[in-house]
Amino acid sequence: RAVIGRRLCGVSVLVPASQCAVLVACCECIMFPFLLLHSAVSLPARRAVIGRAASLALGAGAGLAPALAVSEISETVLVPPADPASPTPQRAQKVSVDYTLWIGGFDKKQIDSSKGSAFPPRLPAPFVFSVGVGEVIPGWDRTVKQMRAGETRRVVVPASLGYGEKGIGPIPGGADLYFEISLLELKSPPKLTEQQLAWLSSHAEP
Repeated sequence: RAVIGRRLCGVSVLVPASQCAVLVACCECIMFPFLLLHSAVSLPARRAVIGRAASLALGAGAGLAPALAVSEISETVLVPPADPASPTPQRAQKVSVDYTLWIGGFDKKQIDSSKGSAFPPRLPAPFVFSVGVGEVIPGWDRTVKQMRAGETRRVVVPASLGYGEKGIGPIPGGADLYFEISLLELKSPPKLTEQQLAWLSSHAEP
């Protein structure tokens, strides 16, 4: 898989080689205000299938297993939150999650996991991102912003809210995405600059 690293706005990101032109426009014109929230964010190559830094084109397509409606997300709570009254993430707040991604159905073909693996050898490493600012696919933003710390959900994200008709890496175009997501922690709410607040007011949530 052709993946290369680019250093933009002081942030290291990894994207497919074919997406570099899109990434430049995305970082400089759209995501730039929120990349500044993190002085050094390095996304491992295996997280490239999660990140939306390349701002991939979205569109409905034929899924691998029954296809969902264009904007429908199917969710099942496996583990309820430790405190049902605890807060959900604010927009632009950083969260830490564990996840596993399959295509074709749950427990079918595993594509990625933050929980580590024996082959290829990968150490467990929770994934940290800012909610509601386009750092991840829309299906993730819409799901995680409703979750509370300690909660685990199984989520089916339609292609239209994932990687669309083009797909990415090992994910074919039009594929529905099967995630198990555990919200581990909400970080402290960010202190936003005037530029970032203006960006939030002018950009709808994904």
